Amino acid sequence: MIEIEHKRETDLPADAVWAELRHFDRVLNWIPGGAESTIRVHGDGVGAIRDIQLSTQGYVQHRLVAFDDERRMLSYELTAGNPIGMQDYVVVATVTPVDEGHCSIRWAGKMTADGSLDEGEIGRALEVALANMTTGLIARLKGQRPDFVTQPNEDWQLQNRAGK
Repeated sequence: MIEIEHKRETDLPADAVWAELRHFDRVLNWIPGGAESTIRVHGDGVGAIRDIQLSTQGYVQHRLVAFDDERRMLSYELTAGNPIGMQDYVVVATVTPVDEGHCSIRWAGKMTADGSLDEGEIGRALEVALANMTTGLIARLKGQRPDFVTQPNEDWQLQNRAGK
């Protein structure tokens, strides 16, 4: 298991960023391929499950493990699927004010790669995925088109399933 982190400051107020990020069901609004993907959330609050069919990666399921509006923090874990070759992961997203009009968006967590893959490479791929989520989130809030980075190993799960 390795630790990963992605952090970016933006010229948006923390409350505006958190108002979007806090919604467990909105992730498709800020990821590559989100418009061609589907999501279904079961339950409310901590313990809620989201089933996502990603056009780029296939089926993924997350469980919300922590949520704190006051601290602008949420955390979720992988409960099904192997996106980008991960066996398991848990991430924590936080939004921290820098000043009245700026904030920092931070994703941190731990992940384990599928045993057949290099864990360091998969960790870097997860960092790219989190960076793309941040890019998409910021672009959505600014009414801009996101400039996503090519995701390493993005279709690993789909290819692995097709090869079986």
